[in-house]
This record gives sequence, C-alpha cells and structure tokens, in this order.
Amino acid sequence: LMILDTLGINQCLVALTKIDRASLDRTKEVEQEIKTLFEDSGRNEFAIYPVCAPDNVGIKEIRLALGECAKSKVSRSTDGYFRMAIDRVFSLKGIGLIVTGMVFSGAVNTTDKLILSSDGSTIRIREIRAKNNITDEAKIGDRCALNIVGRGISEHSIKRGDWLMDTNLFVPSRRVDVSLKVSKSETKSLKHWTPAHLHIGSDHMTARVAVLSGGNIAVGSRGLAQLILSKDVFVVHGDRFVLRDQSAQRTIGGGNIIDPRPPKRGRSRPERIKILNLMQGENTAEILRSLAEVSDVGVALDQFLISHNVPLFKSDNLITSLGLHRIGKNPHERVFSNKKWDALLENIIKAITEFHNLKPNFVGPSIVEVQGAIFPFVEITIIDAAINALINDKRVLENGKKFHLPSHEFHVSEKDKILLAKVAKILVPVSGTPLNLTQVAQEVAVEIKSLEKTLKIGIKLGDFVFIDKNRYVPQPLIIKLKAAAEHLASKSVDGLFTVVQYRDEVDMGRNFVISILEYFDRVGFSERTGNFRSIRRCAEDNQSVKSKN
Repeated sequence: LMILDTLGINQCLVALTKIDRASLDRTKEVEQEIKTLFEDSGRNEFAIYPVCAPDNVGIKEIRLALGECAKSKVSRSTDGYFRMAIDRVFSLKGIGLIVTGMVFSGAVNTTDKLILSSDGSTIRIREIRAKNNITDEAKIGDRCALNIVGRGISEHSIKRGDWLMDTNLFVPSRRVDVSLKVSKSETKSLKHWTPAHLHIGSDHMTARVAVLSGGNIAVGSRGLAQLILSKDVFVVHGDRFVLRDQSAQRTIGGGNIIDPRPPKRGRSRPERIKILNLMQGENTAEILRSLAEVSDVGVALDQFLISHNVPLFKSDNLITSLGLHRIGKNPHERVFSNKKWDALLENIIKAITEFHNLKPNFVGPSIVEVQGAIFPFVEITIIDAAINALINDKRVLENGKKFHLPSHEFHVSEKDKILLAKVAKILVPVSGTPLNLTQVAQEVAVEIKSLEKTLKIGIKLGDFVFIDKNRYVPQPLIIKLKAAAEHLASKSVDGLFTVVQYRDEVDMGRNFVISILEYFDRVGFSERTGNFRSIRRCAEDNQSVKSKN
C-alpha cells in the first residue's frame, strides 16, 4: 500500500481470488482483514470482489466495476513531449526490433523521430501496437509496443529502464531534488546520506539521500531531499519514485520529483529551500507564477519548460495567461513578474545614477559596467533587454555604447567635436592599415599630447577604443574587424584561425592585426590557444562572467 500511495493510486479494486478453495467463513474473514488493512492506511476508495475464474464467479461484476472506473477517469492531456519507459525488448523474425512499455506523456505516431536515452541514438517507428491493435498513434497512459529501427541499435543495445522520448527531453541528470515521505513501517528516521535503491519509471539504481533540512526525515513524515544517483536519469517534475533500502529488500519511502536538474551548489541554503517549496504541486502555471514573483533575476524559461515537460509552442499561452514578462531570446529567455521587472529597471537607473555621481565627466557606463553594479548577478542579455526598454521609454539615452540619464550633461567643446570627427574619418580607411597615433597627429597637424587628450574624450563618449599606446580605433572599425573574425572562424571546420589568416582576411598590416587580436583576447571576444584563436560567444557575455566572479 505504501507503493500505491507513492505512485498516487488512490482508488483500488481488490480481486479476492480462489474463493472455491476456501469456506465461506474463511472468505469473509479475509475480506475483513483486507478492509481493516485499507482503512488503517487511511484508504476509503476501495472495493472487494470475491472471484473464481474457473467457475466465472464474480468476473462479470469486477469487469463492470473496472469499466465504470475507466469511464470516471478524465483523459490526461497529450500536450507534453513523448516519453515511454521501456520494460521489454525483443526481436521477431520478419518484423524486427520491438520495445514495449508505458507511455508516460505526450503522443507518438509513425512519422515521429525519437531518441534513446541510453546512448542518444535516433529512433524511427515502423509500427505501433496499442490496446492490442495496430494503430497510428500511442498516447499518454497507453501500454504499447513499438517496432523500431535505428543505426546501430539491437536488442543488446537497449535494456529495461531505458526511455524512448522526444529529442527535447534528452537532458540527463545525476541529481534530483525530491519530496520524500518515509514509510510508517520504518523503525527509525531516514538520516542524511543514507544509501538506498531508487526505482523510477521502469529503471532502478543505487542512490544517496541528502536530507536538505534537519538532518533526517522522521518515520511517516515528508521532507525535502536530494538524490545523488549512480547513473543518468531522464525525469521531469512530478515523476513518482519508490525508495528501497540498499539491498532493495525493504521499501523505506517514496515521493515525487520537484527539480530534475537542480543547481550543483547550495542545495540546502534557506533561499534554495524556499524555491523548492514554491516548486511543489502539480499546477505548472501556478508554480511559474510563484517563482517569477520571488526571482530578482527571472525564471530561466527553457530550463523550466523542459523540467515540466511543456513544449515551447505552448509557452506563449502559458506566459500570457499569467501576465508575465518574457525577456531575451531562446535558449536564454527569462520570465519576470511585473513587480520584479520594474525592480530591475529601477536598479539599472540607480546604477547609471551612481556612475554619474562618481564620474560626472564621463558619458555613462557601458552595459558591462551596468551589469557589474547590479546584485544579484543578471545575465547580459537580460540587462540589454532592460536597457532597451528604458531607452524606448526615454528614461535612458545611448551614446556610443554608453548609457546615461536624460538629465546628465557632459560637455564636449566644438573644437574637440570637429577633431574627433576628422580623426574618425582618417582612422577608417577604404583600404589598407589605419594610421597610428603619430601619423594621425601629423595628418591633422596637432601635437600628440593634445590629440591623446581629445581621443580620451572620444573614449568616454564610446566613439573610440584604446588598443595600445600608439593606437586608437573608432567603434565602427572595431565592429567591422569583429565581423571579419567571426566570418573567418565560421569558415573554419574547427572554428580556429591564425594571425596570418586574419591578416589576409582584413588585408591590413601584421603589427596592426596582432594589436587588434590581442585587444580582442583582453576583452574576451577571442581566445588564444598556441598559434590559433577562436571566437567566444560575445565579448560582453564573457566580460559579464568576469564581473560575476
């Protein structure tokens, strides 16, 4: 009964068999024992049917009862991605490889491609048999047999416990956060780091139980725990499991998955426990709403959808119905409540204001400087979206990749403006290598010290970048040179390129190219490995990591 409770099976029909082998008194005695057993466990939804199969006694009654139970059950939604727990695998002559199991979620047809959890193989379906009939579709709740094909697969490469699933769900994990109830039949509480045997889906494995609060879970009580597993699992929020002792002889408890892919650190911190409590329950929309209401950095949407087995195309309706803000681009989208989004915007305004107070002669902070001033850490893509929202509302203005408040005044003389415009034009040649500082000074007939002073104003404005002691480069040229590096890397099979290859790509002098590449390395746009370089995701993202650390 403990296992039935764990699996969420509330309604039971008991077939009391072989009544022809016992007296009427004995049959009634056993009926009473069953009734007492169920009532003592707190179960009221049960019925007992004495049956004798050879004499067909009670068979009609229990068949009708099963039919009524089936009619009373609401069909479960097939909205989720397909998942099937494999329990048998065999080959049939003239047909091929067959796998059987229970469909845990979603639906599948013969045009779909699936993935095998054990090795990531792509699987195609030849034929589906469900409810003892060949059919075009198998859906949640069906026990079915699939005739499958795939490169390199055989009955020896698939085993009981594997999953057939949609490719979006191929996200393995070796630790899961759970709600765990200890069986009333246990004689002592479940202690932290207890070795155990986990049964989930059709699979089983050894595990360690990390109790997240209090150090133990009392007999008959429910608590939060993290299971550290001996092999990868592919589970989603709400999946139920049974926990047995280390030798797999005694059921010690069970529960359900809360977070299938928890963070690696801080599993028992108070703030993490608060999040886990909010994640409990079966209402996906309410869980997302609750998390968005407490998260200063937004809820990672892609991770949430996969953990709850919600297809991406269903996310728009989900988020719209909750009135939440969807920020960023997949797979880096985050979801904010109105209150938390407004708070982030105000924090950005505050960060820019503080920058103005500290450096009144500068235009304003860059996006990375804004990010570094905000706690807790927020991803650069979200900061970018928030700043754009402020710009659209005219609460923040942009000037050469720098951001400032409309009220902030910074003075640039007309003389400096003219000189900066002239230098910017000179330093973006139609072809060839840009001039160095000495050559520019000669070209514009200005002393080097005076020119440097003006160029530093250009840096504050965000119009120029300091490369080395003798070189300043305008932002438009920096953008062009970055694009050239990205294009060169994209043409390479391994994404690597050399100084010589980049020199030929931009058609500029070797010394200038080396200075530019070293600058790209410093800001995190590129990374050098020996004589080769590769492009990182983006300079701003990598600088954001430095700010975080």
